[in-house]
Amino acid sequence: MKYTFIILALLLGNLSLCAQIEREPMSGKKDTIYSTASNEKNNKKGRKERMKELNLTKDQKDKMKEIMQAGKAAKDAIQNNAQLSDQDKKKQMRELQKEQALKVQAILTPEQREKFKASKPNNL
Repeated sequence: MKYTFIILALLLGNLSLCAQIEREPMSGKKDTIYSTASNEKNNKKGRKERMKELNLTKDQKDKMKEIMQAGKAAKDAIQNNAQLSDQDKKKQMRELQKEQALKVQAILTPEQREKFKASKPNNL
């Protein structure tokens, strides 16, 4: 009986040693999270500045607002659709972005399009 408890204790000790998971330090992941949030903030700021540089007319601003509101509604509908797989959602989001880009390009003058392309960062 005494030997059974000793063997059982040794086995449990070995199991706990084998079950430990080696993890990467959190510092790398933390930096990625903060840098992503920082990049999104910088991209928003950049977009606003680029829009100001385009000198949009009131009519263009109104159309741009409509495009953005419709795009947000469509984006929310895609994200909240439980019938779609993650892959289908990504595909539909890409299509939505392409459609929005075409609509935005349609309301810009040729000069504004050139300014917009020149000011657009390479990572977008």
